Amino acid sequence: MAMFVRITCARRFSMTPVRAWCIAASTLLGSASWAQAEAVHYDVFVTSSGTGTKLVIGGYDDDALTATVPAEQMRVFGGEVVGSGTAAPYESAAPGEPGFRAGSQSFLDNPSLMSPAAVYKALSGSAALTFTFQPIAIGAATRNLFYWDGVGAVQFAPIGGNVVLGLEKQGAGGWTALITGTSSGVVSGNTIQNSTATGGVHTHLFTSIGTDGAAPAQGFYLFSIQLAMAGYNPSDPLYFVFGALDPDNLAPQFADFAAFEAAHGAAELWVEETMAVPEPTAWLLTVCGAATIAGARRRRQDAPAHANWRE
Repeated sequence: MAMFVRITCARRFSMTPVRAWCIAASTLLGSASWAQAEAVHYDVFVTSSGTGTKLVIGGYDDDALTATVPAEQMRVFGGEVVGSGTAAPYESAAPGEPGFRAGSQSFLDNPSLMSPAAVYKALSGSAALTFTFQPIAIGAATRNLFYWDGVGAVQFAPIGGNVVLGLEKQGAGGWTALITGTSSGVVSGNTIQNSTATGGVHTHLFTSIGTDGAAPAQGFYLFSIQLAMAGYNPSDPLYFVFGALDPDNLAPQFADFAAFEAAHGAAELWVEETMAVPEPTAWLLTVCGAATIAGARRRRQDAPAHANWRE
C-alpha cells in the first residue's frame, strides 16, 4: 500500500485556525499521537537512483529539515485552500502548497538528514523539474478533477466545467496552469524549478480552486500530477487531495473543524487504497527481495488506519 502524507507547507510559519484548533482539541481529548502526527510538515521530495531511472518520491519534513523515502514511496498528498465569503476563489496560504524539494548528494548521503541514507542519487544540476496534470479514472468517468462533499462514505465524482483548479508559480517568470471539471487528458503544466548546480530544489506553488471565478463548494478536490526531468523516466502519478473551506463559515455537513479534518483524512486514505497502486523502490527490491516486499505489504494492510496518518 502506498504511503500518503498530509502536506502542510503553508503552515510552516503560521498555523491555520483549522489546524491549530484540531491539534488543540485532540490533545485535550488525549489523542497525543494524532496531534503529534498532525504537526509534521512535508513537502514533495524528489530523488532517483541515477540518470536513466524513474524519479522517486518521498517527503521532506519542513520542521526537522529531514527527508524520507518509504519503501513504497509517497504517492498521496493533501493540502488546503482557504477563503472567506463567496466572492473569490479559495487559495493556499503563504508560502504556498504544494512544496517541492530535492537534495544534494551530501544531503542524500547524510543519515542525520536522509532516510534511507547513501541510497539515492542527486538530480542532475541545472535541469528543469516539470509537471503535467494527469487524468484520473474513477468508475466510468475520466477527469483531471474530482470532488467529494465530505458526506457519508468517500465518493469522489465529476464536477462541472465551471470549477477551475490552478497551480501558480509566483514571482519573476511566474505562470499559472489550469484544469477544470471537464478536462480529461494529459494537461500541460510548467517548470516547477530548475535544479541548482548540485541538484537541489526548493520551491512552493500556490493552489487555487474556484467556481465561475468565485468561491468553490466546500469539501475535497482530487487531482493528479506527474513529475519529469530530462534524462530520467517520469515519476509515478502523484495524487493530491485538497480540502476547501471557509473557517469562519463551515459548510453544514461539517459539524466542526475536527469533522472536516476527519473527512479529509478519510478522503486521503480512500485515494491511497483505491488509486495509488504501490511500486516498491529499487533499494528495497535489491536488499529484501520480492517475498519480503509482499510480507511488508500484508503487514501494512493489517495495520490500523491511524498508523498511516502523517501531516
